Amino acid sequence: ANLAEDIDTHELIAVAGGGKCLVSLEVHNSIDIHREATRGIANLLSSFRHQSTIIEEGLPGLVHLAYSLDEECSYQAALCLRKLSPNLKSHPGLVESGGFSALFHLMKSANNLSKQRHAAAALRDVCSNPDYKTRCYQEGGGTALIQLVRQPDDLLQSLALAGLRHLAANDDLKGLLMADKVLRPVLRCIASKKEDIHLQCAGLLANLSERPENQSIMVEEGAIPGLVTLGKLINEEIRQDVARALANLSTSEDTHATLYRQGAFDTLLLLIQSEVDITQRYAAMGIRFLSSDPEVRVMVVREEKLEPIIKMCFSGLLEYRRAAACAFASFTLHDNNKQSIVRQNCISALLSLAADDDLATKRDGVFALANLADSFELQGDLVREGIFVVLATVGRHEDARVQRDTARAFSLLSKSADIRTEIISQDAFSSVLFLAKSLDIACQRYSALTLCNLCSGDHKVRLVEDGAVRPLIFLSRFPDTEIQRYAALALTGLALGEHGDNKSRLVRDGAIRPLVDLMRFPDKEVQLTASLAVNAITLGDDVGNKKPVMIEGGCEPLVQLGSHNEGEIVRSAVYALGTLGENKEVQSCLVQLGAIITVVRQLGMSDIEARRACGYFLATVSEQESLHDDLAREGALEALVTLACVDDLECQEYASFSLAHIASNKSYQVRLVDLGAVRPLVAMMAGNAEPKHYAGLALLKLADNFENHLRIAEEGGIQALLRSSRARSTDEQLQYKTALTVGHLASHAVRGIPSREERERERGGGGERERKRIQLVGHLASHAVEEYHPEKREKEKEEEEEKEREKEYN
Repeated sequence: ANLAEDIDTHELIAVAGGGKCLVSLEVHNSIDIHREATRGIANLLSSFRHQSTIIEEGLPGLVHLAYSLDEECSYQAALCLRKLSPNLKSHPGLVESGGFSALFHLMKSANNLSKQRHAAAALRDVCSNPDYKTRCYQEGGGTALIQLVRQPDDLLQSLALAGLRHLAANDDLKGLLMADKVLRPVLRCIASKKEDIHLQCAGLLANLSERPENQSIMVEEGAIPGLVTLGKLINEEIRQDVARALANLSTSEDTHATLYRQGAFDTLLLLIQSEVDITQRYAAMGIRFLSSDPEVRVMVVREEKLEPIIKMCFSGLLEYRRAAACAFASFTLHDNNKQSIVRQNCISALLSLAADDDLATKRDGVFALANLADSFELQGDLVREGIFVVLATVGRHEDARVQRDTARAFSLLSKSADIRTEIISQDAFSSVLFLAKSLDIACQRYSALTLCNLCSGDHKVRLVEDGAVRPLIFLSRFPDTEIQRYAALALTGLALGEHGDNKSRLVRDGAIRPLVDLMRFPDKEVQLTASLAVNAITLGDDVGNKKPVMIEGGCEPLVQLGSHNEGEIVRSAVYALGTLGENKEVQSCLVQLGAIITVVRQLGMSDIEARRACGYFLATVSEQESLHDDLAREGALEALVTLACVDDLECQEYASFSLAHIASNKSYQVRLVDLGAVRPLVAMMAGNAEPKHYAGLALLKLADNFENHLRIAEEGGIQALLRSSRARSTDEQLQYKTALTVGHLASHAVRGIPSREERERERGGGGERERKRIQLVGHLASHAVEEYHPEKREKEKEEEEEKEREKEYN
């Protein structure tokens, strides 16, 4: 044993078989020999040359000597085991020889600190072997190490923590150690000033945090303040384990708010400044997870902690950019955050993320920009920072998610008229058309909505020239009702107003056919938008745009929509019927399909807008005398009289127009009077509105028939005609015809006064004819006196002069 104290003798002793000799003496009866033999073995184990000999034959003896009552003998056994434990080849023999129990026994030697340290070091090394972690715990290793952590010696604490750290690396033991209450003694060790203790605590906590079931318990037991304390140390290995632990703990959604309030987020922001790649990755991962929490995302922005994350956006480290993009994608989900994000100068960072070559970063960056675009107040800032330059480029990316959020951003930004101009002027429209051809349905929806918004602006000619029509026709055929509605509304926007030859262009490019198909679609919204588009295209003076609707079979579905139970669809369809009715050929087709009866039915049950549309259609049909019989047969005459009584100027104008044309047909003059047409016509002539002209014409036409004279007189028609003939009006032709008609009425009444012989003959028949004529003359005379009485004329003259003076004064 003394010779073995000099390491230079170890080779000579090995050649002479000294190692085996000492091993054989381990079983001697003499304590003195045991003591010296174990001391010699401990000295020889300083050389790796002797370890194989001891491992092969001496482990059972050493384990036996660990229980020796002799302090020096048991100490030397502990020293031997510590020197053997770094050699993995010693572990099987040691474990099978009962080494764990021996080490646990040695660690209980409270009076010999060195013996405890050697045993703890040996146990730490054996615990690092994955093959024996479970065996160690089953034989009581976890409890023994936890008890050792409570010892006041720093080295013992460090060794025990290291052993627990190795055990906690086993997935099956993480939960068992937590059940053994390992956490509290470990957290108390963080207060130590020894760096190695800090190192082992950080590693142990990081290993325990990998088990999801442990995470909430660790937060409840106060692990976060300990990790925050460790995270402030400058040791990079410690910071790495702290970052790993916080990243693991942040995966539990239930603890996010607690983690943030206890300082975990600030610690992660500190750890991202590390120069170690792994630490950076774990810290970025933790920031990413915490930022996804609805409560944390609000607190981060409210407390203005975005500056480090903004720097991450421009970092050369991909993980940083990904984490920053994910964080901003979360931050922008909350409406209250958006203004603060813009105020903290984050737009340029988001634009940089959206333009990044990494797909994950690009996705989250575009998503965040689309979220900000959802706030109308911030859209101007986005445009000023150059969002359309980025969206125009990003929109052509092949990834569906990138396309979808780009299209969403376009659809939100295109709501404003000023920004619509920017989309056109910055050449971003081509990207919108590209997105409209995407295979992603959501992307097509947003693109169709963007086109719908753009087509409602002031650049309709430019949009048609840039090729908007064919993509819209393609979208209108896509089997998605929302896309079809947006496409139909976009076509409606392009056709509304007199913008170049947009209407003719739409017809030439084949927009009518898909719109006709959409009118047959069972969805109400699609039917409505399609009928609006057809109406917009055919609306106007160009009669050539109306016939293609008939050629493509659009008349029949329009007539069918006119009988729909939805008022808005009825209004649109009937309005389109009136527009198409301006073409005589199309009008005849509509009448044959039963458009008149459809319109007549809607007149009795629809709202005022639909009645106006119905009135317009009947007005166009009434211009054709050949269709008067159809109007009478389908009950349109009664409907027009009813429409003339409606208290609405537009309805009255259409009704008076229609009655004026029908009254020119002698076959229906008496019937119209019998239906009560005179009274509403007289009422219209008493006013100063637009219907007055056609009401007068209708009344004049009805007065052409002698059989109507008395009824006209009884309903106040003569007074209305007399008033019209002398009124100050620019309609001189109407005044002339009115005066002429009144003259005809008077002369006809006077000429009709019978002679004495005729009166004698009529007395036998009751004198009905004479009575009617005398009554007519009486009406004429009384109304003439009333209208031309000097006092009344003088009073009216004074009123007119007063109005002139008031007008001049104003």
